[in-house]
Amino acid sequence: PVITNPFVVLHAISSLIVQGRNRQGETMLGKLCDFLRTALGSDPKGSISLGEELETLQNYLEIEAIRFDDRLTIEFDCPNDLLDLTVPNFILQPLVENAIKHGVAPTSRPVTLRVAGRSDGQQLVLLVEDDGGNGAARPGPGGTGVGLENVRRRLDVLYGDAAALETEAGPKGFRSTVRIPLATRPLELVA
Repeated sequence: PVITNPFVVLHAISSLIVQGRNRQGETMLGKLCDFLRTALGSDPKGSISLGEELETLQNYLEIEAIRFDDRLTIEFDCPNDLLDLTVPNFILQPLVENAIKHGVAPTSRPVTLRVAGRSDGQQLVLLVEDDGGNGAARPGPGGTGVGLENVRRRLDVLYGDAAALETEAGPKGFRSTVRIPLATRPLELVA
């Protein structure tokens, strides 16, 4: 999984250059290269540490922060003791992309996108939420989007009933919550 539509990012870089904002265009291009290097060099069926997953998301969101300028505020909230836990590669990427596509892009007002992790008993709880307006206009609790369905399928294949993706649309945005078993060793994937 990589950026759903890399042409949007390339167009944003081109626009920055045309506007004479060469430094921002150069920064955005560098961040895109870093992100693609990570994405293309990783095993999409593999697992990584939560810290690596969050670092990859941060690289992606730095690209989007340049694109949306001061309309996007990004918050990460995860205790350090969870960063070595194992998660599926790019499990949060589609959820973050949905937040950008449906929560940030359609509005002209500032939006906060928050990515958080916490433990709850024997589960790792990962949250992606935005306050980008009318979340009710987005896929509902069952989700109808391809990204949401792909995440649900991956969780089902990897963990069966021990994992879940929950979504919640509200008047001030949208929340996606991934629940997976706590693990500090690589996942054993179904062939």
